[in-house]
Amino acid sequence: MSARPLMLAALVAACAAVPAAAQPTPQARPTPAARPQPPTPPSPGTPATQPPQPPVQARRGGPETQTPQSDQTVDVAKGTRLVLSNQAGEVTVRAWDRDAVRVQASHNPRERIDIQTADNTLRVRARSSRGPSGLVDFMLTVPRWMAVNLSGTYLAATIEGTSAEVNVETVGGDLALKGGSGAVTLRSIEGEITVEGSSGKVQATTVNDSITLTGVSGDIIAETTNGDVTVTNAKASSLEVSTVNGDVRFEGPTAERGTYRINTHNGDIRVSLGAQANATVFVRTFGGDFTSDFPVTLPDGMGSRDGNKRFNFTLGGGSARVELQSFQGDIHVAKDALRTREQERGKRKGAMRLNRGAIDLGAIAPEAIGQDIGRALDGDLGREVRREMEQELQREFGRDWQRETERLRDWAGSHIAPMAPVTPLPPLPPAPRAPRPPRP
Repeated sequence: MSARPLMLAALVAACAAVPAAAQPTPQARPTPAARPQPPTPPSPGTPATQPPQPPVQARRGGPETQTPQSDQTVDVAKGTRLVLSNQAGEVTVRAWDRDAVRVQASHNPRERIDIQTADNTLRVRARSSRGPSGLVDFMLTVPRWMAVNLSGTYLAATIEGTSAEVNVETVGGDLALKGGSGAVTLRSIEGEITVEGSSGKVQATTVNDSITLTGVSGDIIAETTNGDVTVTNAKASSLEVSTVNGDVRFEGPTAERGTYRINTHNGDIRVSLGAQANATVFVRTFGGDFTSDFPVTLPDGMGSRDGNKRFNFTLGGGSARVELQSFQGDIHVAKDALRTREQERGKRKGAMRLNRGAIDLGAIAPEAIGQDIGRALDGDLGREVRREMEQELQREFGRDWQRETERLRDWAGSHIAPMAPVTPLPPLPPAPRAPRPPRP
């Protein structure tokens, strides 16, 4: 269809969209019997037109904050363990230097807080006069030396300042721990786990969320199914990290004769072992690339982009054992602090990126697409740039990089229209000569 019929159709559609009330209509003559009628009130089922209501600012706190609260303080002896069972709610545990436990709770009037001490155990739980207890939020202040054990179904917990054993189990809720020593066990199904500054043996397990461990020392076990695992600034004597759909990031030195195992199915693995690493590294990947800041030469006949790679190499004396295994992800071994995923991808591929079967050469002029690259690069600088480009192409496509670049060059030449020749500008007219001065 030509442009003129399209314009006519647009005009017709625009005219049809005008409401009937906007069309000019002949004015009717008022009859003598016509009188102004009073406004008809809206029917009970018809909502009256009201101005829009401005946004309402919400405040923190649920219905339990408006009801009576419990506040009790119980003296405890050294060696007493705290055990709290809460069906649903938030629990915050803080430490102080007194040999006493303060229990503060927010709940509705039907609940009451039951505190019992027996067999070196202080048990705290909520009871209801009508079946199971409802939503209860706890604020617990405990001695620093006290071991803490929390459990619940919809329980979110935050623990700060303790220096003893910590054990938390929940189904739906985030868990955060600062401090803790000895055996630290955190388990959740639908919640994120965060641990900072803990020492001893740390075990963090979740299913549908991530795990983040910072400044943790000792034996570390971190397992999840659908989430990333991040371990930074760690001093781990041993490490066990496992995930299915997530990336793994580990930064920390390896201990003498320590064992470090990292496994993921659909994710990348990035580890930083330090410039003075002393470890034997075992690598296994089925569908991912391998890169390293260390000068690692792969076995003969194996490229970094080949599938089903299995090899090992030794850094320093090779005392520690590091096992890295991914099925569909890349593996990178760094010396210093880890780069972000975007930085790593940019460094590995440089300016050469594979984008739907075409190479994006941002440093080359558009007229060079579909032509011989070497024709556009002359001189010593051009040869150096061409050498770097060939190295990038070899890393990108493997041993058959020349045949692959020829195929892509042919594809670009057949799909990209050649640029129109530039018409040279006409020469400027000569400038008029200055008049000669008259002779005397």
